[in-house]
Amino acid sequence: MEKNNETRVVRMRRQGSPAVLEYGLETVGTPNANQVVLNQKAIALNFVDVMFRNGTFPINNFPVTIGVEAAGVVESVGENVKDFAVGDRVGYFFALGAYAERRLINASELIKIPNDVSFNQAAAIMAKGLTARMLIKQAYPVKKGDTILVHAAAGGVGSLISRWAKALGAIVIGTVGSSGKKSYALGHGIDLVISLDTEDLTESADNFTKGKGVDAVFDGVGNATFNDSLNVIKNGGTYLLFGNSSGLPDIDNKVLNDREINFIRPNLGSYFPDKASVQFAATEMFDALRNGILGEINPTVYSLSDVAKAHQDLESSTTKGSIIFHI
Repeated sequence: MEKNNETRVVRMRRQGSPAVLEYGLETVGTPNANQVVLNQKAIALNFVDVMFRNGTFPINNFPVTIGVEAAGVVESVGENVKDFAVGDRVGYFFALGAYAERRLINASELIKIPNDVSFNQAAAIMAKGLTARMLIKQAYPVKKGDTILVHAAAGGVGSLISRWAKALGAIVIGTVGSSGKKSYALGHGIDLVISLDTEDLTESADNFTKGKGVDAVFDGVGNATFNDSLNVIKNGGTYLLFGNSSGLPDIDNKVLNDREINFIRPNLGSYFPDKASVQFAATEMFDALRNGILGEINPTVYSLSDVAKAHQDLESSTTKGSIIFHI
């Protein structure tokens, strides 16, 4: 194996527990005409990685490298690549194969990272920040005076939704899974934080809204929070189910229809039809970071060799905010 073709990488030979994640060395191939070799400086851990690992999302070809988001420096480019050059600072937010020191990737997946945004910041917020922006500016345009409920408000996406919605003038109720995360969520400027291990969501939210309910629910949790959320959303409100970390809920369409609740399952792909729309959204997201709207982005850092431990910690809900890997 030639030294300059080496990469440290995490591979899976089957789906299962975190123990299936194997750290080792491989070679990086030569980019085809439309690819680049990317030297990755920061790699994101997202809950979708857990779903690829544990079998929630099927994978047909093994061995495989999971992970979908990272930031780094272009090392070499294929002959047809015109938008990027060696040395460019770039990132991507959904291209399988991220758990590697260096990788091949199609240039069409990349977005440019401003010089004043660190690799850690970029890897920590690209997918989460673009998701938050899509939710509060496109799927349900949050306006001043709206009262919204954000689940997992101490998590990567939830914290960004909360901060951005507050900047837009919304009243934000956030939930956290344990009381130990409450002060962290309150640091985002959230108006009310409900700890689901010790407090009743329906009672707390009803007391806060004086029985009026919330205009919109932003739910990345799913089954564990769905029914209680229906108790606090007002008739005619909007329910955005953008994730299901606790499993898919049993959805009764008759209840939704009877109460005229607008139920949406948004995804980034439907709101980003082309490269221009992605770059526009990314520019707006980086501007929000630059202007302090998204707060301080200080992700928890694990070594990529400790990938199994990071997955365990994420699944056990002991983490706060974003998680990234360094080599």
